[in-house]
Amino acid sequence: MRKNWTDSDQILALNLYHMLPFGRLSETTAEIKALAAQMDRTPGSVSMKLCNFASLDPVIYESGRKGLSNVSKKDREIWAWHIENPKEFQEKSQKLLDEISDEDVLSSDDIKTQNRATKTERKSVVKIRIGQSIFRKMVLENYQGKCCFSGVDIPQLLVASHIVPWADREDIRLNPRNGLCLSSIHDRAFDQGFWTLSDHGEILICDFLKKSGSTFVMEKFLEYEGRSLSLPKEHYPDVEFIQHHRKEIFQSS
Repeated sequence: MRKNWTDSDQILALNLYHMLPFGRLSETTAEIKALAAQMDRTPGSVSMKLCNFASLDPVIYESGRKGLSNVSKKDREIWAWHIENPKEFQEKSQKLLDEISDEDVLSSDDIKTQNRATKTERKSVVKIRIGQSIFRKMVLENYQGKCCFSGVDIPQLLVASHIVPWADREDIRLNPRNGLCLSSIHDRAFDQGFWTLSDHGEILICDFLKKSGSTFVMEKFLEYEGRSLSLPKEHYPDVEFIQHHRKEIFQSS
């Protein structure tokens, strides 16, 4: 008899989805086998569930890859819920993870690198990775898979950049209004304070880059000065967060 997926099962599967790269969603993957055993399911059924989630993931389908096509209404509902309520998803995931052993929910790479960590530390790793994965999906979807600085639309080159750094404020780590979709080079330059934004979203370039004399800098940065960032679908950057970046990170002189 086919076993129905409970809400808890769905959450645990979605948690594991965020822990594994797309290329490791096979039923032969050790973590999938372990979760299947915990759920009293076959590895194949868990693998299929994760592939269903992959078909809903903008990071996957915008890169030209595909999950499975038999996505259920419940799959769509829980995917939408966890994107809209990332903190609640994290809390429920953590509660469920507390009931099973750490080795069954950490990826093999995490186990190798965290094998001397405490139980609390290992679960912290899980929480951070899930949070970062959800944040990336929210931000890339919000900016329709394009760098809001340059227009680059290759997912592998895009980063969900925090306006206020991840380490500075825990309460806004998953806030999509604290995120910008940037190419990797513009993300790095933003983190280093080489450029920032006005309160109205215009690009401001630091004097260091202006004086560089580099053709590359001219083409990739200086030509964009004064332009407005491409607008997101709904979650506009919070002015408070922009002001923080401009005051605390931007190299104004």
